[in-house]
Amino acid sequence: MHTKKKVVVFLLIINTSCNNIIESNLSHKQTLVNFQKELINKEITGSNEIVIFKTDSLFYRHTENTNNKYDKKINNETIFALWSTSKVVTTIGMFILEEKNLIDFNDPVSKYIPSFSNLNCMNIKKQKNADFEDGDHYCLSSDNVYPCKNQMKIIDLMSHRSGFCTPENFYVDAIKADNLEELMEIISKHPLQYEPGTKYLYGVNQSILGRVIEVVSNMQFGEFLDEYLFTPLDMNSTKFYLTKEDKINFQPLFLNTPSIKGFLQDGITSRGNILTYDQNDKTNLGAEGLLTTTSDFMSFCKMLVNNGVYQGKKIISPESIKTMTRKYSEGYPKEDRSYQNQLGFYMGLSVYVLEDPKIMNQGAPKGIYGWGGLQYTEFWIDPKNSMFVIFMTRSQSYKGILDDLIRTVYKVVN
Repeated sequence: MHTKKKVVVFLLIINTSCNNIIESNLSHKQTLVNFQKELINKEITGSNEIVIFKTDSLFYRHTENTNNKYDKKINNETIFALWSTSKVVTTIGMFILEEKNLIDFNDPVSKYIPSFSNLNCMNIKKQKNADFEDGDHYCLSSDNVYPCKNQMKIIDLMSHRSGFCTPENFYVDAIKADNLEELMEIISKHPLQYEPGTKYLYGVNQSILGRVIEVVSNMQFGEFLDEYLFTPLDMNSTKFYLTKEDKINFQPLFLNTPSIKGFLQDGITSRGNILTYDQNDKTNLGAEGLLTTTSDFMSFCKMLVNNGVYQGKKIISPESIKTMTRKYSEGYPKEDRSYQNQLGFYMGLSVYVLEDPKIMNQGAPKGIYGWGGLQYTEFWIDPKNSMFVIFMTRSQSYKGILDDLIRTVYKVVN
């Protein structure tokens, strides 16, 4: 009888502990739900989705919708504009070529794009550091130019140390150009703000790399990514264009700026839709042009968190990921156009990398790396916790979200 009582007490303790754990998990996950709701209530984003994948399993995935009649509810087919998150995809494409011994990152860019053999640099004595809060008008201008002394290398483009910003008329030029080759002729006429290889400047570099990939692979850039990256990763909805059917699933853009707020009556604002995503467009922009779904991008992140392997298929090597996340430049506040004024980070190859968690002070461990886009797509890989986080929306507003997102995620995960 005494033994039976012990068993009953033991079972009660186990049951209570399990219930406490379940309640704790629900409470923590509600913290994330509340965060997503707050972004909508404060008019920072429209409908949004968070995915947390940890130790080979889905830890959290939740969509919060605005229910605004001009918005659309997010589902598995929803298409988002990656904007600058595209840069990381392009960088992986470069590593695929490098591992096939088809390119050396120390090669001069002019080897692949002849118009880059005669670049000019600006002669400016005083240069003010620019950051994301300066908007898109961070390109310097000067009539005082000279032939660049340094030869631009592939690694300069990959590390944002080429001297190129994103020229003011770049997107107009991209839309007008028939292909990347024609666009490169236009870009090469813009003088560089710095000598190649001397200083970090966030810019149009990965769109130039898209043309390099075309020359090396003898394929259109989008076709190369399809064959060597998107098909192996089952990213069947990721591309540079929208079909008629795709437009039904394209998430409307929410804006909250000094001049415009909300959605227009057709569900898509005219301002902010800079790119046309035309199906016949051959000017595939590797710095900002990709479209994807949440599920597709989860496959991309699974590959990175698994050291370059996806479902037993090697996409890139662990050594390439180490190279990508190595320190090439300091972060904010030492570098121009550094990533969203984030303290504690340095700059790798198209990724930020957390070097000092104490300075960052948001609960994240050393070594997380990732990137984000103009319309608030964000992702990061957390090697220590075998975890990745994805935030999807299509929004631009008065306030960035990354700090709050990281803090909220690690409040739950930790």
